[in-house]
Amino acid sequence: MIPLHRRLVLLLATTITAFSADSTAPWRDLFNGRDLTGWKIVGPTPKASAVVANGELVGHMIRGTREHTFFCTDEKFGDFILEVDCYQTGGFNTGVLFRCIDTPATASVRLHGYQLKVDPSPTRQWTGGIFDDYGKNWLWLQTLTANDRGRTAYKFNEWARFRIEAIGRDIKIWVNGIPTAHLLDEKYTRGPIAFKIHSFPATGDVAQEKNLIRWKNVRILTTDLARYAQPMDLPALPADPTQTILPKP
Repeated sequence: MIPLHRRLVLLLATTITAFSADSTAPWRDLFNGRDLTGWKIVGPTPKASAVVANGELVGHMIRGTREHTFFCTDEKFGDFILEVDCYQTGGFNTGVLFRCIDTPATASVRLHGYQLKVDPSPTRQWTGGIFDDYGKNWLWLQTLTANDRGRTAYKFNEWARFRIEAIGRDIKIWVNGIPTAHLLDEKYTRGPIAFKIHSFPATGDVAQEKNLIRWKNVRILTTDLARYAQPMDLPALPADPTQTILPKP
């Protein structure tokens, strides 16, 4: 067994190395902070509110939107490292979709893909888990059931930093620097990145329209990813076999 002082030295060395590599990484901004250049709004008619304000992508639900609305990149990505800051008021379903695919006109949502889930449940606290939202069904690919430190990483009404590493079938998620998910899966391989604004039935509580989701500092790496990928102490696991595919109500 490695003595404690040696383990601390190794941890410090790993942290310094990761910080040094990250500080020299060739990040590319995906959002210019001014307008939707490089982005499009995908969703039903009418759509939810999705605008640029104060240097941020800002969305909120609108009653009577029968499908999700998305801020969606024009560009498609396969392997990448993405970082983005997120701030949510209130609690409603949202998240970061990646490797998205278009859906048939008959589908109940315009995009399918992996989703870094922002979990609205204050008790379950699975923000940073990986979700597969594909129309009339839902499926958690990886939850935070056994990850107590990950479950407390995200706070509503505070800025959070999300990091996604999608390299081949190896997908890693961090929330505020804390590992939340490490998935091995190959269902989705390439597509745009999208930020979701949830659908909202006409019978919903109109007060929820005041709850905002805000995104900024959206940046991506697409080259030399092995160099900039960060180590993670969560084991790489396939989709959670205990999760059941459920029809949406």
